[in-house]
Amino acid sequence: MTTLNPDQSAKLADDVYTLTRLRTLEDAYKYLNTEYAGVFSFSEKTLTKGKTGGPGIIKCKTAFGFTLLGQGSYSGQAFIIFRGTQYLADWLTNLNIGCSRSSFSQSVHDGFNIAFKSMERQIADFMDTVKNSGVHSIHCVGHSLGGALATLCGEWIKAKYGMKPYIYTFGSPRVGMSGFATTCTREVGKERIFRVYHKTDVVPCIPIWPYIHTPNKGTQYYLPSPGILPGAEYHGMNHYVASVQDKSWQTLSALKPEQKSDFSIAAWLKEEGPVGVTIKAVEWLDAAIQFVIRKCIGAAEWIVSKAMGTSATIMDRLAFILSDGVTLEENISAWVVRLIRKILSFLGRARHALSKAELSRTYIKSVLTDLQVKLNSIAQNALSSALVQGRAI
Repeated sequence: MTTLNPDQSAKLADDVYTLTRLRTLEDAYKYLNTEYAGVFSFSEKTLTKGKTGGPGIIKCKTAFGFTLLGQGSYSGQAFIIFRGTQYLADWLTNLNIGCSRSSFSQSVHDGFNIAFKSMERQIADFMDTVKNSGVHSIHCVGHSLGGALATLCGEWIKAKYGMKPYIYTFGSPRVGMSGFATTCTREVGKERIFRVYHKTDVVPCIPIWPYIHTPNKGTQYYLPSPGILPGAEYHGMNHYVASVQDKSWQTLSALKPEQKSDFSIAAWLKEEGPVGVTIKAVEWLDAAIQFVIRKCIGAAEWIVSKAMGTSATIMDRLAFILSDGVTLEENISAWVVRLIRKILSFLGRARHALSKAELSRTYIKSVLTDLQVKLNSIAQNALSSALVQGRAI
């Protein structure tokens, strides 16, 4: 295996932002060619251009990253590097954006998929060069939205070319549902996917379940960060670079987040205290939604995923399952009530009494939608603070 270490992958994910930090693209090429002299060659030919936007959002062509053949110490290796952008906030706040199919026909966030597909032709041209260049290792690297694109790119390379790339993501949002995470993890290999995230970085918490992270098995690299609030500061690549400096993947893997068992989730749902707007509360809510859905129907995640081919939204499907759960036996309906009360408390609308009669499908959908809106709003503030607007081509 020719794996990049944490320093190398973080530096690449950070340096791609030179495209937006300097005054012109030519200035960016000049800086990067000096920084990586003898290793990479940056130019208009290696620039990757993609379209941002989604349904109802104006699209423009943007400098998203680079496709590079390594030289010198990186000889025999190819690199596809993506940056993040504030446009991610547009996709997250546009609740009309649904799912589409990935390269292995799995459900993924359509906004991310649109952006990747707008670059697919350029990356395919690069892969034609890769096949004839004696390349033995391909690295897909990205931060924030760039992490989502790197994940989709890695899955696409395996599906289209049969090659197993390495995927390195920092502060990435969730890309797809269970089928995507499982398939990508299996096809690429859990040992080749390096997902790095800070404790207080809110972007990796969204979109909420049924979206989940890739890999869904193996090691995920958790970085402690100060405070309890889901904020902007530790989404920035500067903090990711500092947090992994001089550390190995093995060292980073020793840092573990709090594990949530069904027993601990049940205990949390039964607690009567208020739910603050903290990163821990966001994690517990996500785990609690999964827990209660499983109580309602074991195949719920499969049902939600399969429903993407219909006109029903994800919120419609979740509301359908939970409202049906209210009509089931008492011990199941009680879990639905507890979940909705927890969400309402997080939204600042705590209800000490909440009857089953109030939990109509319409009401449950509105509560779930309000939760998504609140989380997306927090993430939008983080993105506005930590990222710069895309450079239009």
